[in-house]
Amino acid sequence: MPWLTRPLDYTPKRIVSLNPSITEFLFVAGAGDRVVGRDVFSYRPREALRVPHVASFTSADLDSVKALRPDLIIAYYPVQKELVGALDEIAPVAVVETPADIYHAVVNFRFIAKALDVEEQGEHVAGVYLDLFKGYPPAVEDVLVVFSLGGYEAACSGSFTASALDAAGLRYTRKLKCSYRAAGPELIEAVDPGLIIFEDKLKEYREAHVAWIKRLRCRACRGGVVVTPNDTLAHYGPSLPLDVARVREAALARGAVRRGRIKRS
Repeated sequence: MPWLTRPLDYTPKRIVSLNPSITEFLFVAGAGDRVVGRDVFSYRPREALRVPHVASFTSADLDSVKALRPDLIIAYYPVQKELVGALDEIAPVAVVETPADIYHAVVNFRFIAKALDVEEQGEHVAGVYLDLFKGYPPAVEDVLVVFSLGGYEAACSGSFTASALDAAGLRYTRKLKCSYRAAGPELIEAVDPGLIIFEDKLKEYREAHVAWIKRLRCRACRGGVVVTPNDTLAHYGPSLPLDVARVREAALARGAVRRGRIKRS
């Protein structure tokens, strides 16, 4: 659950958001004009790019943050847990955890909306978010997502990534009982997924980046790989349902239908 490092007895007007998914939520909920600083990965929506960035994903320029005179800082836990103490010396910190599923993501949205006194707008965004995940018929079994983040990391069944894909009819593998973990050839072959979604660290497609997966021995390795650009499934912001819909379309367009891995309702 999200929490505040100290109570707020005012409505924040100057926010530094170091959580890309929450930054997007702030703009969609009509509070984007309060964002005075962001991390470098907070580029959704486009308007966020006008805000100065004062942090990477795991570090922050504390002097630059302080110079912005924030009255609330939003941190991403646990990846920024080492920053929380130093940030709290500048302003109260809303510590927002990585959600375990899409419903926990909505809990995060509502928490921030309440802190900013935009509960009505936040509830609307939360409702649309969940509605966009409804109505999908089952499509693919045993999906596995592999992220390229310098090293390779797999989403597990206890992640918001798996939850979002499950909701979209792309049933996630139940062989990995965790949230995220390191991924390599042995893990992929052991899971033997019916569909692999490989999220590259770049925006453009590079065949060389996915070639190692195609050489492995698994059901999906030779023809059941969908490649997504960086940060398509690694965020949980308001645009995630739209990104997941595009991934589903790409999965259904694969030749997996002929191999019997995609179920039609």
